[in-house]
Amino acid sequence: MPPRSGLLARALRIIQSYAVDWLLAIAIMLFANFYLDQFQHIPDFDLTDTSIQHSFVAHEVFPDSTLAYILVFCYLLLIISNLLLSRNMWDLHHALLGLTHTFAFTGTLVEIVRITSGRPRPDFLARCNPIANATNGHFFGLANLTVCQTASTDPLIKDGMRSFYSGHACLSSAGLGYNSLYWAGKLQLFNQKGFTSKHWLVISPLVVSIYICITRVTDHRHHFTDVALGFFVGLLPTYVFYRQFYPSLEDTNCNLPYPPRFPPNPRRTWGPKTWFSAPNDDEVDDGPTPLLPTNRGVRNLNPAFNASTSNLSHVEAELEAGGLITTPFEPNPDMARY
Repeated sequence: MPPRSGLLARALRIIQSYAVDWLLAIAIMLFANFYLDQFQHIPDFDLTDTSIQHSFVAHEVFPDSTLAYILVFCYLLLIISNLLLSRNMWDLHHALLGLTHTFAFTGTLVEIVRITSGRPRPDFLARCNPIANATNGHFFGLANLTVCQTASTDPLIKDGMRSFYSGHACLSSAGLGYNSLYWAGKLQLFNQKGFTSKHWLVISPLVVSIYICITRVTDHRHHFTDVALGFFVGLLPTYVFYRQFYPSLEDTNCNLPYPPRFPPNPRRTWGPKTWFSAPNDDEVDDGPTPLLPTNRGVRNLNPAFNASTSNLSHVEAELEAGGLITTPFEPNPDMARY
């Protein structure tokens, strides 16, 4: 087990490097959830539009209150997946940070579009409850909230103008799609070995998201176009933020996350099946990551060897001084005098 001071120092370096990323994601989510709500646009509507004349379903399969549980489920599924497939702390950090930014971007995009577009839900007229003999305007041909018996300040009216995009469709496809990508990387889906069982496992979270989308249509909360487009819109930031922290699925090392911004000692590995690697007691950072093969980690107590390694050409000496390369071989100490 590594010394406690070494783990603390490494943890502080990680926090300093990625604190801004976490704070930015949290701030964006809070802004979208609590500030944008006051700018809801409520346009005029057509009383004869049959697409908004559906009945109001009081008991939904996935009501708005369960959306938070869906998001939490995506986090728990990611943590369980890490315990089963990786057991690597750095991999878990990258996975959670990528998922958080995915939710932050997707949720903000959904709120901005829904608030500014103000498309009526399929059950909007049931929410509005128009007065008897209400008709569209004779001049402009549309009606407004003055024909509704429900007060304009009622949350039913404001929520009734938020059909496009579907928040359930976007956020569920983003969170569950991120888990699908995570599984695909850990299982090395495209390793050219043709294990089709892995494909069925990887696609299963997206099947759950598709089911959620279908229920939003059958519960008369969204039009088909709202959930269809919302589903694919949620997948776009999912892939973008996944690739911020993981290589392509076609990469041979797609199961491993990218290294930290402040790389530790080269002897430290971030491979799977290890939560912490035990460094040496005298472990220190060796500067920038070499661009070419290096013997920086090789120690030799023979003074003749150290003298011989400094006998490089002019170009190699400059590269070595910049920390970019050391001699890629170990010369024979007996040949130093030649």
